[in-house]
Amino acid sequence: MRKIICAGIFLLLTTVFVSCKKQVIYPVTPGSLDFAELDKLLNDSVPTAFNGKCFAVVHVNGETVYAKGWGGYEVNTKQLIASCSKWLSAAVLMSLVDEGKLKLEDSVGKHLPIFTTYGKGGITIAQLFSHTSGFPGNSTQGYESNPLITMAQAADLIAKNVALINPPGTQFLYGGVSMQVAGRVCEVASGKSWNTLLAEKITAPCGMTNTDFGLTANPIIGGGARSTPYDYILLLDMMMRKGLTANGTRVLSESAVTAMEKSYTTGVGTTYSPLPVSLFNSSGFYGIGNWRDLTTTADVLIENSSPGAFGSHPWINRGKKVTGFIFTYIPVNGYISTLSTCIKARTIVRTVVL
Repeated sequence: MRKIICAGIFLLLTTVFVSCKKQVIYPVTPGSLDFAELDKLLNDSVPTAFNGKCFAVVHVNGETVYAKGWGGYEVNTKQLIASCSKWLSAAVLMSLVDEGKLKLEDSVGKHLPIFTTYGKGGITIAQLFSHTSGFPGNSTQGYESNPLITMAQAADLIAKNVALINPPGTQFLYGGVSMQVAGRVCEVASGKSWNTLLAEKITAPCGMTNTDFGLTANPIIGGGARSTPYDYILLLDMMMRKGLTANGTRVLSESAVTAMEKSYTTGVGTTYSPLPVSLFNSSGFYGIGNWRDLTTTADVLIENSSPGAFGSHPWINRGKKVTGFIFTYIPVNGYISTLSTCIKARTIVRTVVL
């Protein structure tokens, strides 16, 4: 009897353990789309490239057509999303452009005079948010990610101590320093903290109840957000609809979304890009907080994205009304591990959704 009981307990525990590792499939809108190839790709890739943990969701016109989780990841799993934050932060910035609080053409010195004092006042807000400001990608001092100082202090220290390595507007150099300065510009222009702006302008009207930049007074504008697959795809859906939520709430103007998606790197050299330049059809590969990584040869946008260092990968294809998010958390070299799979997944979705 004892052996039978022990065997039963073992079987129960084994069943529970295995069930936790199983692929989780979520309800989707009924339709005729065949994602068998996407299933195979992810089933083959997730155990290795994603360390066994992933949630993938695809919407067409705001409706869920694909949603599956692996390794216990669910639609409301919350993780740091690294540079996926840049798209979210860009939306905050553009909400203030809509309100007339600032312009993309404004100089940083107009809002933060200390930058003029130290000879950096002519950098524009657009350059700060398109990695063409002339600043290094990240500062050696780590001001942009220091949780022990405020964003105001970080901006002042960047103005004083972080030298430009290129003339503004001449080179693309991906990183977080310039976006941290832009975040402080947003605070000064609005008179509100970054976290308050995020909640009021983006997350609340989009219905994103589980997205934030933590409790620090120096939130990392270019990479410090935490979110979930469900929350983040609401942001993507809003931008796919040119600023409208599903219930018709206007979050951003159409012109603001258009401005986010235009090229700010055409004719600019590349000092550093984490994405291979060979992926792009032109030098116009970056907008405001998002990659224009699939364009026509005439530089017309087809898909844009904002993948993060921890492996998560969101994208929009407005022509097909597609939004997608492959969500994971791999703290070391995540984007290197997952990029190939994510690019293949996007190709499959473009083929399936006509």
